[in-house]
Amino acid sequence: MFRSLGFMTFAAAMFEPAVAYAHHSAAPYDLTREVVFEGTVTKLEWQNPHVLFTLETRSADGSAVQQEIEVAGLSLVRAWGLPRDAIAPGEDVVVRAWPARRGPQARALGVDVKTVDGRTYPLNLQASSYSFRPSIAAPVNGLAGQWVPTVQSFNGMFEFVSSPLPYTEEGRAARAALVSALQASGVANGFCEPMPPLHLMLVPDLRTIEVNDSSVVISYEAEGMYQRRIVDMDSTAHPADIVPVTEGHSIGRWEGDALVIDTVGQLPHRAGSFAVPSTASTRLVERLKLSQDRRQLEYTFTIEDPAYFTQPISYTASWDHRPDLEPSAVRCDPDNARRAVEQ
Repeated sequence: MFRSLGFMTFAAAMFEPAVAYAHHSAAPYDLTREVVFEGTVTKLEWQNPHVLFTLETRSADGSAVQQEIEVAGLSLVRAWGLPRDAIAPGEDVVVRAWPARRGPQARALGVDVKTVDGRTYPLNLQASSYSFRPSIAAPVNGLAGQWVPTVQSFNGMFEFVSSPLPYTEEGRAARAALVSALQASGVANGFCEPMPPLHLMLVPDLRTIEVNDSSVVISYEAEGMYQRRIVDMDSTAHPADIVPVTEGHSIGRWEGDALVIDTVGQLPHRAGSFAVPSTASTRLVERLKLSQDRRQLEYTFTIEDPAYFTQPISYTASWDHRPDLEPSAVRCDPDNARRAVEQ
């Protein structure tokens, strides 16, 4: 579903340009060639972290064949423009996909789907036909509301991390060890496992911002994980006795109309920050500000970690205002995640 996130393999995506999910590598699929399936939808599971559906197609001798297609999570494809009523059991569709390496009729990885009305919808961020743009929402007056990072920003992240980064010797060694472990396991984020802040802020999924007097709350659909970050707006310093958690401890301040978030105390995660495990010295500084036309949000992160980087590193992404979206209310299903891995 992703380009190297394959996202869904956000961590593995950092070092494997051919990843298909935030949860596992695209290694089971042959991304060098495409196949096209024409048939009738016989089964459809609108699930997180993966939508799965089955087509009844015809083999060369005319016999019926059941072909399973793996897709991005429900929360993701909704954000990319695929409505739940676009495909349904009994409908005829044409699916472009990457075939499984283990042979014909094995589950394929969907690229896009064409429906009877002639519309084509992306099933994967690497789809060449991917052209969805949200309707232009009215300008907003603040950060509160629903937002989705643009696909361009997300994919641009991979170009950024593939460029030389200022790792220390210790950082290069830690990154190499983590990359090796992730590639060996084929799993980046596990089965419905909470993700760290940087992953949450960059994946093109729905997030909602609530602005209060004493806090800013950012809620994420995160493929059905429904995580929250609470930014303390009253404190000017982090407490000395922070207990590390996945989301870290965040304090915030306003610089004009821009929100600046300072986060420390992240619990070490297998995905880490740029495929480097978080350390006690890791600091994530984020800046959120409305674009000039007030229809997008500019998100910039800076990572400081003297243990692994010789200098801070930064990247800027754009988020679309998406008042048309609400959380899907479909929670991440571990069994669904395992099926995508255990082919």
